[in-house]
Amino acid sequence: MVRDFAIALNLKPFQVIGSLMELNKVVSITSVIEEADARKVAEKHGYVLEIRHRGEGAQPVKKVEKNTDDDPALLALRPPVVCVLGHVDHGKTTLLDYFRKTNVVSGEAGGITQHIGAYSVKYQGEKPEYNGRTVTFLDTPGHAAFAKMRERGASVTDIAVLVVAADDGFMPQTEEALKFAQKHATAIVCAVNKVDAKGANIDRVKQQMQQRGITPEDWGGETITNAVSALKGTGMNELLESILLQAEILDLKANPKCAAQGVVIESQMETGRGPTATVIVQKGTLKAGDSFVCGETWCKVRALMDERGGRIQNSSPGTPALVLGWDAVPAPGTKFQTLKNDREARELAEEAALAGRKGS
Repeated sequence: MVRDFAIALNLKPFQVIGSLMELNKVVSITSVIEEADARKVAEKHGYVLEIRHRGEGAQPVKKVEKNTDDDPALLALRPPVVCVLGHVDHGKTTLLDYFRKTNVVSGEAGGITQHIGAYSVKYQGEKPEYNGRTVTFLDTPGHAAFAKMRERGASVTDIAVLVVAADDGFMPQTEEALKFAQKHATAIVCAVNKVDAKGANIDRVKQQMQQRGITPEDWGGETITNAVSALKGTGMNELLESILLQAEILDLKANPKCAAQGVVIESQMETGRGPTATVIVQKGTLKAGDSFVCGETWCKVRALMDERGGRIQNSSPGTPALVLGWDAVPAPGTKFQTLKNDREARELAEEAALAGRKGS
C-alpha cells in the first residue's frame, strides 16, 4: 500500500504518489503498488528493494549511495529556457523573429504560428558581463486553438516573457497566458510591444499589470518590464538583458556530465528523415550515438541539428536540438533519459508500451 511503502522509505505519501504518476500510474494513498513499480520508485529515491513475500519475514529496505547528479560541485551555469506568451497578433513571433534574424512570420499559415519551435539566441549587446551568454526561446502559439500546445511549451520554462501590445492592453488570451506563466514559469518578464503604434498607452498596460498582481518594477513591484517595438528593434537588446538578469537571479545550473535527461517539445514524421523531435536537454549532455528511452518510444541518436538545420556534435543543459533516429514519433511533453545502450532503451520502451496497453 502507498501509505506503508512511504513509511518504509521514510518519505511522505505524496512523494511516492508523484513518483508513481511519473510512471503513468494513477494511485491514491490506499492503492496497492505493483512489485515492478515499487522497485523503480525505491531506486529513484536511493534505495534497493528486497521483496519478501508473505511468510518470508519483513521486507528490508537497504540504503544505497545517493545519486550524485545534483551535487553542487558538479553544477554549471546553463542558459535560461524562455517561453514567449501573449494574445494572438500582439507580436510574439515578430519578437522572436528579431532575435533570430530570420523571416519566420511570412512563411506561416494565416500569420499564426503552427508549431512550437525552440531557438538558441546569443547576446550581442554591449554589456560585457553577458558576452557569450545564450537564451533558449520556445515559440509557443498564441491562438486559442493551440491552448494545449502552449501549456505544454510552458512546462519546461524558467522565464516567461508575457507580450502585451501597448495599443490593445490585456486581452482574453493575455489573461490565459498569464495564468499559464504563473503556473509553469519560475519568473515573468513583461514586454510591452508596439510602443510606436497609434493609440499606444504604456501606463495603461502597467496599470493593468498592477491590477493582476504583477506590478512593474518602476511602479514599486517585482516584474521586470520593457517597452519594445519588435518590428523596429526598439528596446530589444534591453529585453534580452532583462532576461539574462532574471536568469542570474534564478541562478540556473545543471550537471553537464551526467546521463542526459530532457523533454520533447515537438515531434513530427518527416519525409526522408523519418520521426524527428525537438528536445530541450535539462541535465547531462546529449551526443550523437547516445541511446535513450522516452515514454513508449526509444531512440539511438543518428544526428543532432540546430534550428538552422546545421549538424551539432552535442546538446548541453538548457539548449535545444532536433533529434533524428527515433523508432516512432514520440509524444510531445514526454521526458527522455539516456541509457547504456539501444537494447536497454528498446526493452524499456516496449515495457512502457505494454503497460500502456494493459492500462487502457
